[in-house]
Amino acid sequence: VYMPTRGYEPRRSFSCPQRPTADDATAITEELLAEYLAGDVDRVELIYTRFVSLISSEPSIRTLLPLTPTGIETEGDEIFQLTSKDGKFAVASEKLAPEAPEDFPSDMIFEQDPEQMLGALLPLYLNGQVLRSLQESVASELASRMTAMSAASDNAKSLGKNLSLVYNRARQAAITQELAEIVAGSL
Repeated sequence: VYMPTRGYEPRRSFSCPQRPTADDATAITEELLAEYLAGDVDRVELIYTRFVSLISSEPSIRTLLPLTPTGIETEGDEIFQLTSKDGKFAVASEKLAPEAPEDFPSDMIFEQDPEQMLGALLPLYLNGQVLRSLQESVASELASRMTAMSAASDNAKSLGKNLSLVYNRARQAAITQELAEIVAGSL
């Protein structure tokens, strides 16, 4: 809905389950790879919500195909670990610097044709990237829900306190009025 209203028509979109599995990623990857290898598309870009922290996420675009010859690492790649501190969820993250491509020794011999090796490794790499993106999107949504529920709980507590104060003031005013009427009647 978002993209067509802004003049972009995505070629394909996929839903993200609450617990993405390797099978979900494989189904997506097979379709994307088949279209790319058939020449139907000249590049495959993945648009997803990148998990930054429990209070922050950002929309991201990642070009999956074609691969760049310098390496598959992306600057800013991170490893996240969900932990708990003092009974509350926390996220520990470690940023990774992109690796420099290594030069192969000139005397290195590949037993298989490089195209065969790429054909075997490419689906595995794409599966990993798609699964990671699905998991980051789910983590971002869960973090947003947790933040919204926490804010709603805080607002409900504040509203309860304010309502209690209003009721107590009204009750005290009624009691003061009755006492004033009793004292006025006894004089």
